[in-house]
Amino acid sequence: MSTQITGPVVENDDAQRRGHLAALSAATLIVMHSPVVPNDITVRCNDFAPDSPQISVFFYESAAGVEQLAQSLGAQATTRPFRDTDPRPYVSMTATLDGIPVEAWTLLGKAEVAA
Repeated sequence: MSTQITGPVVENDDAQRRGHLAALSAATLIVMHSPVVPNDITVRCNDFAPDSPQISVFFYESAAGVEQLAQSLGAQATTRPFRDTDPRPYVSMTATLDGIPVEAWTLLGKAEVAA
């Protein structure tokens, strides 16, 4: 299978491409080294901020996933109620990996609230 790009490459998009590639590289490191494998990783690099890529990591009902990733990145996870009307624990952390902001989070279910 081969892919051929038929449209022109716009040079103004180079910074955004570099941002995406840097974030993808950092996301690969997260997948390779995270003690718990994440369920979802989203990479963003907006055209209005091409030098500011971001990574969002989601763990399905896994506080351990967020906490262990935080520890491996030298950060600390925090836990708070999700909303005033929804007291389920929301566990999150923010860190920087290779100069790229990383956020990781999970929302725990009712079973974890009782535990």
